[in-house]
Amino acid sequence: MGCRAWVVACTTSAVAAGLIAGTAPAQAGVRTQPIGQHCWGPSPHILDIPFYGGASVRTDARRPGVFAVWGHSASLSSYPVDTWVTITHLPTGHTETFHRRWSARLADRPGYRIDNLHASGPLTIRIRSVTHGPVPLPALTCSGSAVA
Repeated sequence: MGCRAWVVACTTSAVAAGLIAGTAPAQAGVRTQPIGQHCWGPSPHILDIPFYGGASVRTDARRPGVFAVWGHSASLSSYPVDTWVTITHLPTGHTETFHRRWSARLADRPGYRIDNLHASGPLTIRIRSVTHGPVPLPALTCSGSAVA
């Protein structure tokens, strides 16, 4: 088989495989970008799961320019958390800060979500969390970048 015939055969096989597999799942355009992956601190209950101060940025190709930020942490003994998320859109310098009060606990529910944010391009995100419990702890600050 010549080189050209081989390329045609491979291309035809790839197209056929795509048709057999069907359409891509609805979530194919969704992208999750972690912020502060290694941002951990002690729980205010000390003998507990460490507190995770990072978050995720979610974008969806079906909604260009719209994104969400969410974060959570698990705990064997629930405790309240105050979190401030500061988002800076680098091309314009526009900065917004959002506050959420939520509970760290063992559950499938997310800790906090900030939905329907609007920007396009590179962002910096700073997350500052204060945990409340039997042992007072300093605020945990995490930061990172993402593309909306």
